[in-house]
Amino acid sequence: MKKQTIFLFILCALSFIGHLFVLSLLPDQIPIHWNVYGEADNWAGKSASLFLALLPALMLILFLVIPRIDPRGKNYEKHQKAYQVFITVMIIFLNIILWITNAAGLGYPVPIGRLVPIGCGLILIAVGNYMPQLRTNYTMGIKNPWTLESEWVWRKTHAMGGIVFCIMGFVMILNGFFPADWMAKISLGSILLGVLGLEVYSYLLYRKWKSNS
Repeated sequence: MKKQTIFLFILCALSFIGHLFVLSLLPDQIPIHWNVYGEADNWAGKSASLFLALLPALMLILFLVIPRIDPRGKNYEKHQKAYQVFITVMIIFLNIILWITNAAGLGYPVPIGRLVPIGCGLILIAVGNYMPQLRTNYTMGIKNPWTLESEWVWRKTHAMGGIVFCIMGFVMILNGFFPADWMAKISLGSILLGVLGLEVYSYLLYRKWKSNS
């Protein structure tokens, strides 16, 4: 964990220093949001990019603090590998987003409509693969009154959640290869259906657990 943390802090520091070098080259207004077609539809002053450059380091600090303040922080030792993978994937992704934004601000033809959905899809798949390892906590995973009430409901819900998240990730990756309005709607629909389905699934499991108890 210490080696991983040091590596990620070095990555964030190098990324931030690199951003300072290109900051003067950026135009006064840079794109900060893109529509489903990969077209910039919102802009901000280039000084706003400093927050985006600092965000990975700030998130890394937050991820390190969470196990210490979570009332079930001891369970993080039981799913340490899953938590490490989640932290690594998220910090790398945030740094990539920074440099995609920089490249777009410098006028390079960055295929935002393809890269971001593919990146989000890979994150969902990575999270899905390790989701069954998660133990009860108040910060990560599928947290609702039913999963937090029963360890059995938590385990069964997250086992199913791993499958659902991988499916949602696959659909998001397809959205990257087919960046169209209809595909974006399918991606959003799959995520909403997946999240709602897991909530209903955990409730039904809870009822079964309660009746057996």
